[in-house]
Amino acid sequence: MKRVIFFFIAISALVACGPSKPLSPEEQAELNVKKAKYRDIFQSQSFALEANTVYNKKGQSMHVNSTINFVLLKEGTGTLQLGFDQLVGWNGVGGITLDGNVKNYEVIEGSDRQMPKVKFDMNGVLGWATVNISVNSSGMARATIDGNFGERITFSGPIYSLEESHIYKGSSLF
Repeated sequence: MKRVIFFFIAISALVACGPSKPLSPEEQAELNVKKAKYRDIFQSQSFALEANTVYNKKGQSMHVNSTINFVLLKEGTGTLQLGFDQLVGWNGVGGITLDGNVKNYEVIEGSDRQMPKVKFDMNGVLGWATVNISVNSSGMARATIDGNFGERITFSGPIYSLEESHIYKGSSLF
């Protein structure tokens, strides 16, 4: 009986995850415009991912204020800021702000249906971090940050050029 149930689950998973239908020319053109927009933002190396959700290494999520939780790149310098409205932190906005120099910056072009991604290393006073950012066609981005601070943290939210962003950077003590 267990084998029959497993067989039906496997077949339904294959059907649900099977090949997708080809995009219409209008859909492909719209996707290409979005890909070009985010490729330009990534290549400018000046953008902000305003996180409205933060995940820990176990995948547990917490909704946060996007004006004080972000990943920022500006002119070869990166900033990771984590803040909580209810707390007083080292940075003055309930958390911590880490600044560092960006190294090994790489924009990864997506295939026909995939959006561009970016990967870079950030070296600061407190150590290093590797940041991987992916964006979907609706503009929602996900930044996974691995560093020598022992925790993997993931920021999720919209990504904007610096002119469009609405962030508040706290003081960086390090």
